[in-house]
Amino acid sequence: MSKCIFNVKIIKMTDWFTVKIKYLKQNPEDGSIQSKSEAYMLNALSFTEAEARLQGILEDYIPEYNLLACAKTNIQDVIIDEAFDYFYKVKVSYISSDPDSGKEKKINENYVIQADGLKDAYEKMENRLHGSIVEWEIPSISKTTLVDVFPYLDEKVIENKTQEHEVEA
Repeated sequence: MSKCIFNVKIIKMTDWFTVKIKYLKQNPEDGSIQSKSEAYMLNALSFTEAEARLQGILEDYIPEYNLLACAKTNIQDVIIDEAFDYFYKVKVSYISSDPDSGKEKKINENYVIQADGLKDAYEKMENRLHGSIVEWEIPSISKTTLVDVFPYLDEKVIENKTQEHEVEA
């Protein structure tokens, strides 16, 4: 009988960063050069990693650009639907009770949703929250200037792979 044991470490990317860049782009219609600014969002462990990840992602499309800003965001999660081009920031509010003191506190969470419009973003958030145990409300939805969002696709890292062989006598 043989048994494989994998030591798996789960890395949770909780920090989302917004990175703004500026670059020169040639207009295909008249050949003129124009300055263009764009914002991207990605998750990373640090500012340095966020900048390095973006550079690796963009190097084939935008080889030279100036980094204007890199900032941590207060985004809880992202809902991506690649069928649509626009990203919306959705603010969700709910009331939480402290079990020790019994005091109630209003909690606000922000999400980024790729959707067709405000109504579509609302419906996607509503579907996401369906069945939750707290009463929530969506006080605001706004269209963002994000060009793209790059989450980590593989969050599992296999550290050691060992095999144990048990011999039955």
